[in-house]
Amino acid sequence: MEQVISHQRRQKIFLWIVLGCIVLAVGYTYWAIQRGNATAALIPEEPQGAALPIAGPNELAAIQNEHHLVFINEKEPYIGKVKLVELDSGSPRRAQTDLLCGRVHFAAGNGLCLAYDSSSDFVWVTVFGADFQPRHQFTTQGIISRARVSPDGRYAAYTVFVSGHSYNDANMSTATILVDMATGASLGNLEEFETWKDGQRYQALEFNFWGVTFAQDSNRFYATLRNGDKTYLVQGDVAARTLTVLHENVECPSLSPDGTRIAYKKLLSGMWQLTVLDLATMKETPLAEKESIDDQVEWLDNQRILYQKVDYDPPQWVSVFVLAADGSGKPEVFVPNATSAVVVR
Repeated sequence: MEQVISHQRRQKIFLWIVLGCIVLAVGYTYWAIQRGNATAALIPEEPQGAALPIAGPNELAAIQNEHHLVFINEKEPYIGKVKLVELDSGSPRRAQTDLLCGRVHFAAGNGLCLAYDSSSDFVWVTVFGADFQPRHQFTTQGIISRARVSPDGRYAAYTVFVSGHSYNDANMSTATILVDMATGASLGNLEEFETWKDGQRYQALEFNFWGVTFAQDSNRFYATLRNGDKTYLVQGDVAARTLTVLHENVECPSLSPDGTRIAYKKLLSGMWQLTVLDLATMKETPLAEKESIDDQVEWLDNQRILYQKVDYDPPQWVSVFVLAADGSGKPEVFVPNATSAVVVR
């Protein structure tokens, strides 16, 4: 009898051990999957001290055949120079260019680079191609602010501060210019467009525009309009040269890839809260970024956005962060030591 009880006890102990192992295995697998999902989007940092040579045409073309990211490198020895890196790869290829920019944007083989010339206090505006070599160049007075290229590479827009250097400055003044990317010619300042609000012409002594973002058809775009102490989201039409006010308290809009939402910064209690606006319902969703963000964000996909802010991980510098666009989650570093991220699909 004692042998039977002892045998049964050993069987129970063995079963509990097996069950415990199964629970541990399942738990570890779940943790590994969750950890993988959390970090799958993050771009691995290059080995310390690694310095890529300037990429040739073949290297640039190879990366541009894939889903990739264009950004400004903020790490020695190429601080301020544009770089490319593959997305959707565990071991992404990288390509370093010699193009020096303070703000960059790129789409469909066409790019716009803004670079400040401190010696003469003006901005170089450079239209470049898939080889990341200048195609058209001109200068403008001001301080660099925003740059965007339309999804088909047909148009671009850039904003400079004519006076002041921050959107917090009550006396600041901006100039936002549309550019024909084929010729480099100006298509006009947004202040020359007709503006409409509530079905009537909307006019004032001084309008300021900034932060253009283009729709897929390139003709339609969105931007910020400031009049006095109020800012508005406006929808623009390049061909008709018109602007229509849609919503209040919207700065630096960025249109989602599916064209349904605008990510932007909203002024609340003296800070800029990252927010997403549903264009069909005009419902606002505040995002889970607790710091004030002064940037025009970029959509990584229809679920996540990218933006730059101070990275407090030593050494303190600036990095590109990723954040869910539905108000959930928390910011994570996407590309360390980087600014002006552009997703090229």
